[in-house]
Amino acid sequence: MKYHINTESLGSTFMLPTPVIDKWIKLASNTQLKVILYVFRNIANGLDAENTAKALGLGIDEVSDALSFWEERGLLCSEKEVIKEKETKNIVQKTEMPTREDVIARGLEDDNVKLIMREAQIFFGRGLKQNESSWLLYLYDDCGMDPAVILCLLSHSAAEGKCNLNNIKKTSNRWLKEGVETVADAERIINLSAREELAWRTVQSIFGMEKRNPSEKEKALAFLWLTEWEIPTDILKAAYDTCVDTTSKFSFPYVAKIVEKWHKKGYKTVEDVKENPVKKKAEKNRSFAGYDLDDVYEILNRD
Repeated sequence: MKYHINTESLGSTFMLPTPVIDKWIKLASNTQLKVILYVFRNIANGLDAENTAKALGLGIDEVSDALSFWEERGLLCSEKEVIKEKETKNIVQKTEMPTREDVIARGLEDDNVKLIMREAQIFFGRGLKQNESSWLLYLYDDCGMDPAVILCLLSHSAAEGKCNLNNIKKTSNRWLKEGVETVADAERIINLSAREELAWRTVQSIFGMEKRNPSEKEKALAFLWLTEWEIPTDILKAAYDTCVDTTSKFSFPYVAKIVEKWHKKGYKTVEDVKENPVKKKAEKNRSFAGYDLDDVYEILNRD
């Protein structure tokens, strides 16, 4: 059965950014699509998560998660995020951390401190060392981190098998920088970190790299390719092969330039890449003649 647009229905319309359909319709859930449609339909009335939840018959947490999803993709901006950015720039770690006496004294006068220290011992599976209890008190007293968020931090670290001070410091510093204030904020960051990790492991496998921790730039590129640009894995493999066949070695920055070049040209499949004519300058590289090596040379020689 064929359908056509009922032109009478076009009397009342609203604008929607094309990336919602072109890039994210497959990635977004039904709830996330409902929320973004409602938001742009009612853009003149201002954005309020509670009112949106009531209008759509959804839970406030569902709507908040959906709004975070679209915020991560640049369609929405939160006032809270702007405020946090100003606040987190002024976060400076104290040179003198709380002493053991400070921890004991605060535990006697504040039940939240007592709860944090007691639960932390359970997650660590032992009594806390001085530097561990000092850091937790520092997060609560000096950084103003909510006790529930601190417990979420400890739980997440334990679940990853990394319940140690170095990891807790690294994670808590990121959460402070990102402006995490609630458990929902923390869960959003945890979910994002998991997706970043999955993207990196996928790229690592495609490129046949030995298991190691990525640099921040490598991790960001892996996430960009697979999540934002949605580059097919066979395109990434083709970029890897092109780099190795052209330079006789693997270079992550070179592969990144190739992927960016192909993305800008709109290549969606390996066939798109192979359809490019090979120019004379690439004749000597017939072992991989299906790819436009002239473009590759241009990329690799670029400053």
